[in-house]
Amino acid sequence: MELNQPHHDEINISSLELRYAHTRIARPKVLNMMITSMDRYGQITPVIVVVEGSLSILIDGYLRVRALSHLGRDVVAAAICRGGEMTALFQLLSRCGERQWQAVEQGWIVRDIKERFGCTASEIARSIGHDVSWVTRRLALIESLSDEMLQAVCRGHVSTWAATRVLIPLARAKPSHAEQLTQYLSHTPRATRDLAAFLRHYERSNKQTRNRMVADPGLFFKVHKSTDDRKLAQALDQGPEGEWVKDFDIVTAVLRRLLKRVDTVIYDGQDETDRARLIRLFDDAMSVITKIEQKIRKVDAP
Repeated sequence: MELNQPHHDEINISSLELRYAHTRIARPKVLNMMITSMDRYGQITPVIVVVEGSLSILIDGYLRVRALSHLGRDVVAAAICRGGEMTALFQLLSRCGERQWQAVEQGWIVRDIKERFGCTASEIARSIGHDVSWVTRRLALIESLSDEMLQAVCRGHVSTWAATRVLIPLARAKPSHAEQLTQYLSHTPRATRDLAAFLRHYERSNKQTRNRMVADPGLFFKVHKSTDDRKLAQALDQGPEGEWVKDFDIVTAVLRRLLKRVDTVIYDGQDETDRARLIRLFDDAMSVITKIEQKIRKVDAP
């Protein structure tokens, strides 16, 4: 689809219709950098606006408008798209590669196009230059998240990764638990690493422990950090010798497991290609073990 050539104009910020503000995720650090840049150099790139009667609908440039408002500016340089609102949204999605977009942001816009204009997934895909699976994945992401989760993502309290990899799996197990965790995160954002640990522990826990975890997530994170700190202290105290013992315990356990499977994976009449691949892996491992042995013997020779 060819992009319409926009007409540039200046528009009062107060007159803008911020119809798609809900589709943008808060990025405080990026906003602060943009405020600094605009204060020094002014607005370089115009926002995209569609004029509909007396309305000036902001399609793209929400961060720029926020930065200008913060600086006390009254007007914004705008490129007026003459092709209509739906066409402007199609153009916006087709240019998503020009800047970093979150999948949730794309999903919001796709859903708005579907609901506002009655477009099918196929029509949207064809208009933006993506395949249908791309569109359906974005729609599925939005539809899998509750309104509360979407708000947490929009405000920047929860990353898209955490929403899709932690909150959605939690919601499938027990929606009320996902809601409790989301409420906590709305007031106390946590790092992705912490949330991944929370889900791993949740999956291994019984019903009673799960209830306690979601009732007081802060306590879990506090205990988890304390445990991590203790493990780090132990590792530092034991030094590389301690790591050596731990790693060789793991290696020995794996080798014992492999020993039990030898007769199953190596047998008479086996396909030569399959056997060659398995033997090659064994030879690679033996090569490493031989090198370790040679280094040990140099020091430990009788």
